[in-house]
Amino acid sequence: MDIKSTLLGFLSRQSLTGYELKKRFAISFSFFSGLSYGSIYPALKKMEKEELVTQKLEIQDGAPNRKVYTITSAGRKAFIEALKEPFHWEMPKNTFLTRLFFFAHLSPEERQAAAREHLEALQETQRQIKAFRPKIEAGADFYQLQCYHFGLRFYQDIIRNVSEVIRALEKQPDE
Repeated sequence: MDIKSTLLGFLSRQSLTGYELKKRFAISFSFFSGLSYGSIYPALKKMEKEELVTQKLEIQDGAPNRKVYTITSAGRKAFIEALKEPFHWEMPKNTFLTRLFFFAHLSPEERQAAAREHLEALQETQRQIKAFRPKIEAGADFYQLQCYHFGLRFYQDIIRNVSEVIRALEKQPDE
């Protein structure tokens, strides 16, 4: 799904500020999506022009004013249509595999160091995902939990695959 459909999905549950959308996005999608924080506000602005959302300015005493976004009926319709669209296979980009393909140009030590560094980054991401577990389990519906558990298994599989590459590199005779 694109950023517009994702934001409409969040707004289909309740009206939210841009900041609240960023927080929900961070918990729900930042580890599994190519969508970025920087795309949220431009998308909201565009969605407002397309009349998929409305914005209401809430004046606050002693705090910055809040822009609260609410989905419109046209926005709900667009969101449901996006959910019904056929799935299209998206070829995942994997910079590790691209580099691994050319590892013959590195020394054995450089290969192992690069692979270990990648493994450590993956393990750190996995730790961060697991840290969100209490928050997610407290507020997620059945389908959101399925997404979360799928993401955990996804990182577990990648970590296992990179670990196997490291073991193979360690066994490879020096060239």
